[in-house]
Amino acid sequence: MRRFLALLVVSVAVTSCVSTPPDEAATTSSSSTSLATTTAPSTTTTLDPQALHEQAILDQINELIARTEQIRELEFLAEPTVTLVGDDELATRVQQLIGENVKPDEIARDTALEELLGLIPEGTDLLALYRDLYGEQVLGFYDGKTKELVVPSNEDKLSPAQKTTLVHELTHALTDQHFGFSDKADALDEAQRFDELTALQAVTEGDATLTELHYVAALPTDEQQEVIAGSLNQDTSVFDSAPRFIQDLLVFPYNAGFTLLNGLWSSSSGFDTINDVYVDPPTTTEQVIHPDKYASREPAVTVSLPDTALDGYEAVEESVWGELVFEVMLRQELGANVADVAAAGWGGDRYRLLWNGENVAFALLYAGDSETDAIEMQQALGDYAAAAMAVSKTRDDGNGVALTGDAYAFVSRVADRVLFIAADDPAVGAKLRSFFPDF
Repeated sequence: MRRFLALLVVSVAVTSCVSTPPDEAATTSSSSTSLATTTAPSTTTTLDPQALHEQAILDQINELIARTEQIRELEFLAEPTVTLVGDDELATRVQQLIGENVKPDEIARDTALEELLGLIPEGTDLLALYRDLYGEQVLGFYDGKTKELVVPSNEDKLSPAQKTTLVHELTHALTDQHFGFSDKADALDEAQRFDELTALQAVTEGDATLTELHYVAALPTDEQQEVIAGSLNQDTSVFDSAPRFIQDLLVFPYNAGFTLLNGLWSSSSGFDTINDVYVDPPTTTEQVIHPDKYASREPAVTVSLPDTALDGYEAVEESVWGELVFEVMLRQELGANVADVAAAGWGGDRYRLLWNGENVAFALLYAGDSETDAIEMQQALGDYAAAAMAVSKTRDDGNGVALTGDAYAFVSRVADRVLFIAADDPAVGAKLRSFFPDF
């Protein structure tokens, strides 16, 4: 499927206050764009109170632009564009952007797959969940297509929390001008290279979080306390009630990206090394999770799938699941200890999603770093399917185990490879399994 949280790969950045320590960041953005310091939607004269109000906000944003350039050790190549809106208009535009960038057929098949795998409760309105998550305490967003920063301006003065958020987003705008990462992200999305896309996102969000925290560290103590208080007082009820795998996927770019880039920044005492990461970014989430594997540029094992032509089904997606998605999926049902050990042995994989407009079938072939790693993943996937999916009966099938009931799952291992099949129609699942005779 199209990367579980589809909104993370579109060129829209919806951000809540992320000035808390990186492990507490809950709702922010994917790609970003350039900013501007001149545009406001008012048509009144400069002496009009509304125009004066807007100019006061723009003056504060100008100061933040200068401060971001100073911290990040880069200058904007072109003046950015800022649009000031009221809170109601901000919320409306966020919802419109979500609606424009999420396709109904993709949401339908994502929902079907996530329900099949037991990742979300049956009957979940995934689009509504996305909207609620991205609408929770929004302090501004970027439209990557129009290169526009949209900022709420109901108050005459930006709060410390909002200033901190804008520094985060200004960092995106600044680095996008220099390194063009939003175009790279769009290309990766179009090519369905989702694990690599998430790795790139970890670079952009890790960099913005690093810059943001440098900004907070330099604030007077009273302003730091206001930022912390604002973060603690955020309403995160939607995030808190979301399935754990959604929470983990949301915070991954900030947490793991910050850890990777902060380590590089600390070892070099500057942002030049961070700039180099944009030129030669990690290509897998494994390289982000394990910085030593980024340092060595450890490549993923190439895995290919046989033809799996199912009557009435279309192969709508083929990509890499990646260490991250294995980790967050297994964590939700089996806990961190089991999940992290099983996922850490990832060497590579390939998955294919088939869809008939109502039902899904899913085939994934995993390559472990070693046969021991494959044994661990085989056990974890079998335990996961038995615990999370609508299956009850288990029987030996070739080199593996088939689990059947209202749904179908199959897990098998040959040497360092593990095959995982899932389908919401058991007969279709068995047919899909037949395309892999070696397993």
